[in-house]
Amino acid sequence: MSRLIVGVILIALLSACAGGGSATQKFIRDDNYTIPKQIRYSFTVTNTSNQLQESAKFWTYLPISQTAHQKVLKVSANYPYQEKHDKLGNSSIHFDLKSIPPYGSRIISVTVDLMMSERSVPAALENSSRFTSRENNIESDDARIVSLATSLKNESTPLMAKNGFDWVAQNINSDGYHAEDHGAVYAFEARKGDCTEFSNLLTAIYRAQQIPARVMGGYVFEGNGIASATDYHNWSEFYFDGAWHISDAQKGHFVEKQADYVAMRLISIHDNEEMPAQRFSFVGKNLHVEMN
Repeated sequence: MSRLIVGVILIALLSACAGGGSATQKFIRDDNYTIPKQIRYSFTVTNTSNQLQESAKFWTYLPISQTAHQKVLKVSANYPYQEKHDKLGNSSIHFDLKSIPPYGSRIISVTVDLMMSERSVPAALENSSRFTSRENNIESDDARIVSLATSLKNESTPLMAKNGFDWVAQNINSDGYHAEDHGAVYAFEARKGDCTEFSNLLTAIYRAQQIPARVMGGYVFEGNGIASATDYHNWSEFYFDGAWHISDAQKGHFVEKQADYVAMRLISIHDNEEMPAQRFSFVGKNLHVEMN
């Protein structure tokens, strides 16, 4: 990211701070979503046995209904479905599949139309302590992370957020996909990780600085796109001046290209027991499920 772009971003954030707009930015304004976007994704559910599978249940995440950068307009699928929502605002789509023949399969296709916003749309922050405290894999109270966060402090929240972003981007190396999630402490000690470790560490640094921050999961692409399993990505967001802003140290995006990010999941241990899976889940004997 060029110095000119960084300067423009920081000036915009600092100007927003000088405006003191938090009192008037308690509600999301729908007219700020001006960029149309469509995401499509599909799964193959296969009966691996020589017996009829009378019933199989499958669910996966939908894009979050509304965030600082997206608003869902329409959901469609090739099978009947039900939508569910958890306490964090995550959305999921559920299918009840009937009569899958021996060694047969069903392809489930989901299409979601959204409107995106490049600028962060304001929204009220409820229960800020949720986003400034330690969570599993976000060890913001670890002495080493606290010390690092203290060394990166600045009177300006945007500059402090940029300092954390720069440190993670410059000191943590990408080393491929990890099947198991590791925490912020692991990333700090090993100086490596995948997108999950990048986002866990950066979020922990922000929380140690008392900047509300969270880890998001989803897909990143310009324009419309077809999502695949290998496209899944985690990033950090920090809350400042009444809005959430994207800070993705692995991809090098600090409050930029925000309309490219489709958030599928706010990742948190708080109240998230209803939807624990990373991308999808299913119930049924002798089933194999793959994202296409």
